[in-house]
Amino acid sequence: MSDFFQALPFIDNLNSLQIERLHNAQLLTMEEGSVVLRQGDACKGFLILVDGCIRVFGRSTQGKELEMYRIEQMGTCVLSTSCLLAGNTYPAEAVVEEDATFFLLSADDFTYLLSESAAFRSFVFDSYAQRLSNLLMLVQSIAFERIETRLARYLLHEGRRSLVLSLSHQQIADALGTAREVVSRHLKLMEQQGWLSLSRGQILLLAPSAMEVYLEQQL
Repeated sequence: MSDFFQALPFIDNLNSLQIERLHNAQLLTMEEGSVVLRQGDACKGFLILVDGCIRVFGRSTQGKELEMYRIEQMGTCVLSTSCLLAGNTYPAEAVVEEDATFFLLSADDFTYLLSESAAFRSFVFDSYAQRLSNLLMLVQSIAFERIETRLARYLLHEGRRSLVLSLSHQQIADALGTAREVVSRHLKLMEQQGWLSLSRGQILLLAPSAMEVYLEQQL
């Protein structure tokens, strides 16, 4: 626990009382598939992820999902931060995508540190601004970009660590906020172009460089 606290970018600028408040945070561990927050839940604290990954997404009344963002190491949840600041309930769903360990700082301690520490305040609002910028880019992408462009960008992003993607067509559709049939049709077209190879539950990226060239041409 102490190693994680020492890695926080604002820790050296906190006084002893502020550090004591920070150390009040709960260390929680949740398994893959666990629900961290549901739509309508009260936000109980400020989350900082230690390890794993949490997926945050919206869900329509028809059950259609739209991925908003993922929280990864040292990341925070902009929507729960917004809830804490405004006193609202959580407007989306947060589910553990990879076994996650995170700190949860109580609302009282969060408010205290936000008020008393300029370094903590900068950390919170820098994270908030970056995530908000990404959300605005997502909205623009959905509104103005063609689905094949968004799909190519998504596949390249997911293929950063491995060219073999264990993703179903439905998972991709949920991430892009579209229908599974649309994703399947465009994946088949990409396969015909030689960009990728499809098999059950997996996608092998064959020509990521060709996909990058395609995306550059869309700018």
